[in-house]
Amino acid sequence: MELINQEQLRNFEPQINPAATGALYAKTAGIISPWELAIALAENAMDNGVKLFLNSVVQSIHKENSVFTVKTATSVFRSKIIINAAGVQAAKINDMIARPAFKIIPRRGEYYVLDKTASGMVHHVVFQPPGKLGKGVLITPTVHGNVLVGPNSDSVPDDEAIETTAAGLDYVRQKGLRSFQNIPFHKTINIFAGLRAEPDTGDFIIAESPDVKGFINVAGIKSPGLSASPAIAELVVELVDGILPSLKPNTDFIAHRRKAYHFAELSNAEKTALINIDPRYARIVCRCENITEGEIVDAIHRNAGATTVDGIKRRVRPGMGRCQGGFCMPRVMEILARELNRDMASILKDRPGSQIITGTTKTNSVVEYEEATIA
Repeated sequence: MELINQEQLRNFEPQINPAATGALYAKTAGIISPWELAIALAENAMDNGVKLFLNSVVQSIHKENSVFTVKTATSVFRSKIIINAAGVQAAKINDMIARPAFKIIPRRGEYYVLDKTASGMVHHVVFQPPGKLGKGVLITPTVHGNVLVGPNSDSVPDDEAIETTAAGLDYVRQKGLRSFQNIPFHKTINIFAGLRAEPDTGDFIIAESPDVKGFINVAGIKSPGLSASPAIAELVVELVDGILPSLKPNTDFIAHRRKAYHFAELSNAEKTALINIDPRYARIVCRCENITEGEIVDAIHRNAGATTVDGIKRRVRPGMGRCQGGFCMPRVMEILARELNRDMASILKDRPGSQIITGTTKTNSVVEYEEATIA
């Protein structure tokens, strides 16, 4: 960490508010895509034998003779260890098997996403001085060239309250303008909200339950949880080793993912070679982000593959550009339906209940569909 003066600050960020007199500069700070990291880790886990059960809401947890039984609406699971990493619902999971030990307060944060044409305004992650509710509103470039402005921090009673609000977005806008006076909010291409898991303990909860041996809570992982996740994982491994010392490292562990091609980033020679192997890479589906059919098909058929429109969007970015899927979404749905051997009406935007096709035009018919898996 280094304190820099106003001149140094303006060399780093020429468009920063002239009223800013200095900053604390973190030389080793970086920017990643959180969706892509989480998906890559899930894929690698499955490559190494993990089974993934989505849309499996836990209904009950019991323990008998050192073995846990976890029941969902569709399955029963048994294990000697449970790792509770349920985010904003972690307290609910804990309370199914152990005495209430903590509460999780959902904290909603709202953001603006600006078009890539705004990317030249900011070159680093720029925070304002933190307050009692966290690090405050930031302005940052993304790994893909957009600009992100946000978040606010509002405690909400509902752990699924991910809607945006006029008041919240106005707060973000006004606070953001204190850092950069000319943020081009007219270039906004999307707004969204997410929930942080704020623990009433004030810090991360990474420990075996004192009541139930083998039940490990990994809860209240608010910011900087993403940055801390590798260290958290190592700590959890130590806890597991202490409970089951007979476990041995997997000597056949696969450490690397199968290569994923980002067609727009390849050289012309590399593009030609890839098209010769698979002609689907020659068909552009998303014109805003130059995403090919080959990339979409690959994202579907990998372990932890996509089954929804947003699942594809988060993996390979069709729909992330200026039109936000206005042109490419029907084609993405067609590809999902074809590759998953499903009717197009069953393809969801994201979670169960987010169907896109609800009927056919010029008739009174309503499409019957089955709920798809969130991915």
